[in-house]
Amino acid sequence: MTEKYSCDVLVVGAGIAGAGAAYYLSSQKLNVIQVETDHPASGPTGSSSAVCHLFYLDREQSLLAKRGIEILKDLPGAFDQSGCLWACGPDNEALYRDAVNRIRNVEGSRIEGLTGAQASALLPHFNMDGITFAAWEDESGHCDPYGATNELVHRARANGVKFLGGRSVTDIHVTKGQTTGVTLSDGTVITTERVILATGVWSKALVAKLGVNLPIFIERHFMAVMDAPGIARKLLPHSWVDETTNCYARPEGENTILIGTWGGGGTGIENEALAAEHSRMNYRLEVAGELDRTITQEEAVWAIEHIMTRSPEIAELGIRPGYACQYDMSEDHLPVVDEIPGAKGLFVIAGSSGHGFKLGPAMGESVAKWALGERQELLEAFALARFA
Repeated sequence: MTEKYSCDVLVVGAGIAGAGAAYYLSSQKLNVIQVETDHPASGPTGSSSAVCHLFYLDREQSLLAKRGIEILKDLPGAFDQSGCLWACGPDNEALYRDAVNRIRNVEGSRIEGLTGAQASALLPHFNMDGITFAAWEDESGHCDPYGATNELVHRARANGVKFLGGRSVTDIHVTKGQTTGVTLSDGTVITTERVILATGVWSKALVAKLGVNLPIFIERHFMAVMDAPGIARKLLPHSWVDETTNCYARPEGENTILIGTWGGGGTGIENEALAAEHSRMNYRLEVAGELDRTITQEEAVWAIEHIMTRSPEIAELGIRPGYACQYDMSEDHLPVVDEIPGAKGLFVIAGSSGHGFKLGPAMGESVAKWALGERQELLEAFALARFA
């Protein structure tokens, strides 16, 4: 027999953004249901490097990251406050200085601007040639993506949210411009006028059924994993982000180091030469979920080469099996967060472009507040209208 439910708000997806939305809604004395295809963090969230930092050239992402990190730090054992150092060269030094001053003096967050020599003192075995400025966040770090997401979902369920796992949304129902509910893969029907789609790479296909083209694409992204038994934190005690090579890395416990790359977007700067090579290696996917999650030796070596000039010691470590995941990317590498046109009450959180984990808890919380009628000024920069 087909199950039928009704609720005040439906959250679709149990990645970090969906978990953040459900957790906030669970405090509002509402009837809330959360639907997840598999289990919490089973999608891109679980494969995230989960580096958490405040540094962004735009205030919106900085403030969302600030709130996201606050939520993550409240989860016992989930947050590793090891710090984050973000370095740049002379071409972007002025922009980086302005951002650090804004984050510290206007937003009231803890961040420090360093010279190249001062940055070198934090990582004395790194070659800092070409680094003229760095943003240092001693209270930032990285997270356990599974642990954090599961804890938020657990807290939401403990507060009364009904969790329906192993089911996905197949259809969204809209009547005369108003969202009225969804049908799930097992035939379950949920009646509601407020739906939060925290579905990342699956969002485009879902809203396409309503005739809406969500301006995002899916990119396969991979991480190299270095074998550093007992010395990972000696070689890299905190997260490292290098704007000059588009490389980032962080320790994973005491025995491994993760190395990744990005195209340069998301922070407001696009390095066209580096982005072109990044796009060649981190290619687009046509269908969400259909990807090879293993990485080749060539891919691992390519990622490692991005840190080689900075730290030959890390580059010369043994290589463990790496892994690939999928990113939901927008054309400008900024999130896409909005109420879907022609479907009142249907909200989407997508296009996180590789920055979703640190923003996710706050993004979910903010969209949940918006769904309850509280417009969120910080989200206006991520509206669909910017692509018109």
